Amino acid sequence: MQRFIFLFSFLLSSVFCFSANPPLEREVSLLLNNERVVVALNKIADQTGLVFSYSSNIINDLPPVSINIKHKTVREALALLLPGSISYKAKNNYIILKERGIEKNPKKTELKGYVYDKTTDKKLANVTIYDKTTLQSVTTDDYGYYSMLIPIKNQSIIINKENYKDTSIALANLQTNGMTFINLSPVDSTKKDSVLWKQKLKELENYTARIANKFSAYINTLNVKDTLHRNMQVSFIPFIGTNHKLSGNVANKYSFNIFGGYARGVDALEIGGFFNVDKEYVHGVQLAGFFNLVGDTVKGAQLAGFFNVTGKSMNGFQAAGFTNINLGELNGVSASGFVNANLGKVKGAQLAGYVNYAKQVEGIQGAGFVNCALREVKGIQVAGFINHAKELEGTQVAGFINHAKFVKKGLQIAVVNISDSCKGLPIGVFSFVKTGVHQLEISGDEIFKANIGFRTGVPKFYNIFNISIDGGSSEPLWSFGYGLGTSFKIKNKLRSDVTLTANHVSKGQFRFAESELYKLYWGIEYKFKKKFSVAVGPTLNLYVSDTYSSDYETNYSNIAPNPFYNNTSSDGFNFKSWVGGKISIRFF
Repeated sequence: MQRFIFLFSFLLSSVFCFSANPPLEREVSLLLNNERVVVALNKIADQTGLVFSYSSNIINDLPPVSINIKHKTVREALALLLPGSISYKAKNNYIILKERGIEKNPKKTELKGYVYDKTTDKKLANVTIYDKTTLQSVTTDDYGYYSMLIPIKNQSIIINKENYKDTSIALANLQTNGMTFINLSPVDSTKKDSVLWKQKLKELENYTARIANKFSAYINTLNVKDTLHRNMQVSFIPFIGTNHKLSGNVANKYSFNIFGGYARGVDALEIGGFFNVDKEYVHGVQLAGFFNLVGDTVKGAQLAGFFNVTGKSMNGFQAAGFTNINLGELNGVSASGFVNANLGKVKGAQLAGYVNYAKQVEGIQGAGFVNCALREVKGIQVAGFINHAKELEGTQVAGFINHAKFVKKGLQIAVVNISDSCKGLPIGVFSFVKTGVHQLEISGDEIFKANIGFRTGVPKFYNIFNISIDGGSSEPLWSFGYGLGTSFKIKNKLRSDVTLTANHVSKGQFRFAESELYKLYWGIEYKFKKKFSVAVGPTLNLYVSDTYSSDYETNYSNIAPNPFYNNTSSDGFNFKSWVGGKISIRFF
């Protein structure tokens, strides 16, 4: 019983070992001295569990062989045992031997064999082997094996693998018993990143590379460092076209892609029905129905129905129906229906239906909704809703808000302007400058005994919000309004300011009829302390009221004191003008 269990276990383990590797990659060891080939085949069958199928007449006439190999593959053993006139292939657990037909005047020769790491003697998978003339290429399989047909007239092949030295080998040096063996030397990899985030990034890169390595054409783009050149490429999809699996290593002057194409670069024109992808550059014109993707630089024009992406700089004109994304600089114009994004500097113009984003701008940003510049803007930002920049030397125009941390010079024009410091001019309904004007004013004049106003902006141009009241009766006269002003320095503590305000005046309840007071003030301000000053000056007043309203005679006809002008128009509006004065104290 124990003998049976042992025998069963042995057979089971033998089957497992045999099935672990493909038939031609199973290992054998042979020591033969002047033996018939059929004996060698039987020994291989005994060690591997394979079954050889062949016609006896192609084996019996072969001369005896002497061989001494250890831990070599079945493929390598057969290459040593059989002449080139006999071919072999694996099918399931069978190895089929056939006599190869003799071709007269062959134009191509077959190269097959293994690629090894020169230092470890281990077989290398995912090695690119290609013919530079025809662009025919193969990659080694998981066991380091390759097979390819190349023209007989070719003198050499090129072997590339990432992290190994590029190698070119003359074909004459590869003809060894029908099997070629190539050794590659690794490059120095002793320098390692000490920064943690770089290590994590490398781990992610390796993970994605392992997924992409399932595709031999992608492996070629990693392995082959040389740039090959062709006048024209025609492709249906990437790697199916005139440049075969080396399309990612070829720079084309003209590239025509029926559905989509992939190339190392373009030097004149590229047209794609759906997309174009270029590993490095485009110098010329690139047109795509849906998207263009360029790994490095574009010099010329890039047009796509939906989006464009460049890995570095865009130099020229770029237009997309939805978005343009540039990971480097833009030198030219980028126009899109929705979003433009530039992670570098913009020298030119960004024009978008919705949002523009850039690191720095020297030129124009125009967007239907938002413009954003992380650093400096030297030029113009125009947006339907909001503009943002860290530093501004130019003009911001927005439908609602402008924001800049530092306005070095120029204009901000919007309903709301916000900045930390401003050496330019903010023009809007409300402007807030952190280091600018923030004054609370308490004043009195000939109509209102108490006025409270708030001034915000910069001395050159500020906004005024005020309310006023005269509490001399049970129904007090009161008003609220808005104004603009400017202030200029006379001496160290002495300034002069000019303001223009407009207030709606009511008595008791709010008056819906016309009752407007316009006041032009010009006065002087003396600063007693840093945050306390006194101001005084004359005013020129104009009061406009509706005489057709029922309460005009009782409440509003005598508001103006001693007017020098009093006139009622044909449509019932009364205009009164007089000279008055205002005295105020100001804080902050």
